Amino acid sequence: MYISLDQSTSSTTVFLYNNKLKLLNKASKPHKQIQKKSGFVEHDANEIYNNFIHLVKKISKKIKYNENLFLSITNQRETFVVFDAKSGKPLHNAIVWQCRRGNKICDKINKSKKTANLIKSKTGLTLDTYFPASKLIHLLQAKPSIKKKLKTGTALFGTIDTYLIFRLTNKKSYSTDFTNASRTLFFNINTLKWSKQLQKIFKLNLKKLPEVKESSSIFGYTDINGILKKPVAITGVIGDSQSSIFANQCFNIGNSKITIGTGSSILTNIGNKFINKKNIITTLSFVFKGKPVYSYECLINYAGATVTWLKDNLKIINKPQETNKVFKEVLNSNGVIIIPAFVGLSSPHWLPESKAMIYGLTPSANKKHIIRASLESIAFQIKDYLDDLEKNKKIRYNDIFIDGGMTSNKDFIQFLANILQRKIFIANFQDMSSYGSVIMGLLGMNIFSSLKDIKKFKQKYISYSPIKDSRDINFYYEWKNVLLKHYIKK
Repeated sequence: MYISLDQSTSSTTVFLYNNKLKLLNKASKPHKQIQKKSGFVEHDANEIYNNFIHLVKKISKKIKYNENLFLSITNQRETFVVFDAKSGKPLHNAIVWQCRRGNKICDKINKSKKTANLIKSKTGLTLDTYFPASKLIHLLQAKPSIKKKLKTGTALFGTIDTYLIFRLTNKKSYSTDFTNASRTLFFNINTLKWSKQLQKIFKLNLKKLPEVKESSSIFGYTDINGILKKPVAITGVIGDSQSSIFANQCFNIGNSKITIGTGSSILTNIGNKFINKKNIITTLSFVFKGKPVYSYECLINYAGATVTWLKDNLKIINKPQETNKVFKEVLNSNGVIIIPAFVGLSSPHWLPESKAMIYGLTPSANKKHIIRASLESIAFQIKDYLDDLEKNKKIRYNDIFIDGGMTSNKDFIQFLANILQRKIFIANFQDMSSYGSVIMGLLGMNIFSSLKDIKKFKQKYISYSPIKDSRDINFYYEWKNVLLKHYIKK
């Protein structure tokens, strides 16, 4: 039996699997999205920890003990916490990947092309406030007391996995995995080590940084705050998007995974060699037995979050599932176009100062057209990136695997297949990030020893083939024309 924790942007979910990886139980709890200022997004890290404890208590009666019982962790990657080295308690709210507070700091550093290129050559990442470094600088400028504690080692920095592991092991393990470390902007994905040179560029004086391990390592032992009868290993620690590409077993060059969650992440396997190209992120997918696997990655800030905006801000839907019905009923957006640059545009354009737009409103437009246009914008952003990938990066993507909440909207997935003109595979099991971390855990517990051993656990898929002569592609070209006219300066 295996326990899996999926700590995402919007909620914390605990899964319980049997030894055949059949899901036995699942419990989830959302946490607050804290937005004190425009562009500032935070989470209460203590709330996240307590939600996890609450959820494990909820399913604890169904946990059966055996020698292979372990806890795996997958998490929202770029969100970070600064916490007390003695108590493990957060010293400030977690700062979320969506937060834009570091924009000005990035702009200042980006003025030096040499420095920006150096950062990218070592991290694979574009210097953007999407990643922690600039937001950590901003936090330390605003909170000198935290800066001092990090310098003396009485406070510690970590992504969400590090924070949870530290507390769950009673402060015995201060560690992270390669995938999470690689998202900070001060970890070198060539040497697979923390970079003093990058820390110097960001003027970060951190006495300690987490020990970095392979995802299939043992990160420590926990009884989950006394809930379990005896301590179990923590293994299978991996960032959520990388966990998904691993779960889909995208082990061949060109294999692509698209997760459509709060944001959207597209990973395309490029093999074992780090490739640095302009205007595209190169991501460390995972490291196994000392061997790294890299991918090109697209980051889309607003995917499912656009649907949340419809619900919470515009209040034109009561729950996300309502959009499925509207997308089926309304065959087009009646000329309404949405560019969801609520916190800027990321891949492939990287325009952090951009603002969102609703374009093409006429007297005949209604809320259903806005809903349809919102969902279309998610598909259009994916198409925009993948076109750029093939045209400018000279790599043909293939075998597209999609997961995330929006896979339940069959009409949307068919629409996406139509505009991509590629076959799409949807796993019967939606929670692929959790699934991937458990499989990593099986490797960590030496239940399996190679990537070949896990082939039998590949999920079954439903496929969607593009409809020939579909007019859906025309809607994409209309959207792209608006993007080019109002956002992309030639």
